[in-house]
Amino acid sequence: MPRLHTYDIHSLVRIASERRLPELERFRCIAGRQPFDIDVVVTADPAQWAAPGAIRYREAFGRFGFSLALERSDERIRAIVSPLIAASPHVLYTNVVEPLLRWLLVRKGHALMHAACLAVGESAVLVTARTDTGKTTTILNALRAACGRLAFLSDDMIVLRPDGRVLAYPKPLTISRHTVQAIGGAPLRAGERLKLVPQSRLHSKGGRGVGMRLYRSGMPAATLSAVVQRLVPPPKFMVDRLIPGTRYATSARLRRVVLIERGPGFREPIPAGELADLLVANAEDAYGFPPYPVLERELCTWRGVDLHAREREIVAAALEGVPAERVRRPDFGWHNDLLAAADALARDADAPSPAKRQPTAPRAPAPRPLGAVGGIDG
Repeated sequence: MPRLHTYDIHSLVRIASERRLPELERFRCIAGRQPFDIDVVVTADPAQWAAPGAIRYREAFGRFGFSLALERSDERIRAIVSPLIAASPHVLYTNVVEPLLRWLLVRKGHALMHAACLAVGESAVLVTARTDTGKTTTILNALRAACGRLAFLSDDMIVLRPDGRVLAYPKPLTISRHTVQAIGGAPLRAGERLKLVPQSRLHSKGGRGVGMRLYRSGMPAATLSAVVQRLVPPPKFMVDRLIPGTRYATSARLRRVVLIERGPGFREPIPAGELADLLVANAEDAYGFPPYPVLERELCTWRGVDLHAREREIVAAALEGVPAERVRRPDFGWHNDLLAAADALARDADAPSPAKRQPTAPRAPAPRPLGAVGGIDG
């Protein structure tokens, strides 16, 4: 029997996989006897081994390509994947496990959003943006400049609770040569730096654009992506490898949201009614690669109900009363805005609450002008 790799995400979702999932390493747990919500199984022909009624996806090359079957019940989801998918841990997680996690968390009353998050004490600053805007560089620069004042919650995904708390989702960060240069260097080994050259080209915004064009043209894009990422894995490092000494936080109370954009300098508050839609739209932007567009309807539907509306309700409840700002910069200096927001939250936390303020001594009356007595000039 293959060795199982088991993970527990904040006691909300438990995963058992026949292949290691490095993105979930911080959630690794001992298997124990508890049931698992998601089982990942590898077999030569998923379509053949899946039970009747399973969701199936199969590209060219059949079982030798990107082939997937999903069996769902009230108790669990069983993901049956082909060996090609299992050969690339990043593809297995990103293209199979994470979309399942997203909608399973919604069923459990939580939302998995595409955002980065830092904590200052018990308060959190969330950063959202369209894919490839610059969240990773922003987070790393903020951590470096903060000199230990900030703790890391997430770089790519974060779990939102409807009560306004954010739960950490500390995946490895995908970096590039540009990222390393933009943060002023990172303590990587010589071989890691050398591999960054081809990795940066293949796993860049341009490389992903090529993959999307192949998909739109009818090519087996998921199969080709799995082959490429097996041969040249994406450059992934935990945050404390890039910024030594970084502290990890488990959860915090959401206190501020910053939407970052590229362009001429501009900033404005985001109305409360728009914020939830923006966050959900940026999350949806992260799931454009196959097989998700083909399977979305089945994945987000449970017992005949579309879970999109429920997801937005959770996000709106989590964001209620949280101030948000749109910040557009031409110089990619958003980390300065994060530091300013974090410093403001730290000052608010340090200020005594009205109930704890010490009574102040009464002020002495202001001296009257000479010759003024009882309000009558004499």
